[in-house]
Amino acid sequence: MEMSGTMLINRSVETVFAYVMDVSNDANWRTGIDESGWQTGESTAPGALGYTLVGKNKVEWQVVSYVEGESVEWDLISGPIRGRGGYRCVPVNGGTQFTLVADVEPTGWLKLLGPIFGWMGRRQNQADVERLRDILESSPD
Repeated sequence: MEMSGTMLINRSVETVFAYVMDVSNDANWRTGIDESGWQTGESTAPGALGYTLVGKNKVEWQVVSYVEGESVEWDLISGPIRGRGGYRCVPVNGGTQFTLVADVEPTGWLKLLGPIFGWMGRRQNQADVERLRDILESSPD
């Protein structure tokens, strides 16, 4: 189920990518995230493991591809949702088109929500990328 969000951010690709790749910033712009970090040092190389705490749920993810300043993609390997996610940055007129990529399937009781889960996820991811834009555009580049 595709639940991506996209936003034009009036900041350089380097600024946007550096901010989102510092996963400790996730709690600042991603709704419901209490903490994110690396389990294998701060490596972004394919195979690197990270985690995200959402309330009492720990979601673990593994980097599958990384292109500096352009994109990162990971597989969700534990937690209530399975699938693939990531970030893409494309330069546009001095700014950045940022996309939070999410192609996931809920497991357990979340699966019972069906299409509502997808609708809620798309709305939330779009709100998150808008919050990211607001944070980055209100700070010096």
